[in-house]
Amino acid sequence: MNNSYKRFAYFYDEVTSELEYDLWLEFIEPYLKKNDKVLDLACGSGTFATMLKLAGYNSYGLDLSEEIIEIANEKRKINHLDIPFYVMDMTTFRLDEKFDMITCFFDSVNFLDNKSKIKKMLDMVYKHLNNDGYFIFDIASKTLFNEYDKNEIHKDYETFYLDWVTNKINDNTLKHNIKIKDVDDTFEENYYEYFYDIKDVLDKRFKVIKIAGDFNDDLDIEDERILIVLQK
Repeated sequence: MNNSYKRFAYFYDEVTSELEYDLWLEFIEPYLKKNDKVLDLACGSGTFATMLKLAGYNSYGLDLSEEIIEIANEKRKINHLDIPFYVMDMTTFRLDEKFDMITCFFDSVNFLDNKSKIKKMLDMVYKHLNNDGYFIFDIASKTLFNEYDKNEIHKDYETFYLDWVTNKINDNTLKHNIKIKDVDDTFEENYYEYFYDIKDVLDKRFKVIKIAGDFNDDLDIEDERILIVLQK
């Protein structure tokens, strides 16, 4: 199933403008040194890659959505930044580069629809990391999945109106129904997230450095977001 953003990509930045990207940056910086090369998987419109570049790291980004990479490239040009962006699948990407860190945030891993794709992603990450490099990512907890069920957002933005309804269609699957009405027309898109236990996203080739919840130093059953630090 292709879970990449389509027309929603052009509204993505405004809808996600309240996300606290600085928390992710603060979480990963203890594992970085200046000028390290960082690849952001499922990079969206490049906001996090831009933050990394401005913080003194050599950032790269890739995403499955052609539309959202188009926006990332526009953002890069406007800010006069040298950030390579690629339209690639994080389960099959191949770059002639190795990285000191690879990241994947905002529960993007949960958009992969089976464990085989998780393994393929980990294979690609392993191949593209330098020795002792880090893979830092997050997954949605069962608590977050339960809270998302029957969740509705209805919001009037300056140039469009958003209806975002999320429901569990089974114990381990969320369906996001996004409807946007702007001055021209109305469109609707569906996206799916899949629950994974921590053990589903670990790999014996990597050393587990840290598992934390909601940017804390430990993991609690009530935490919504699980952050995982692996080292090659």
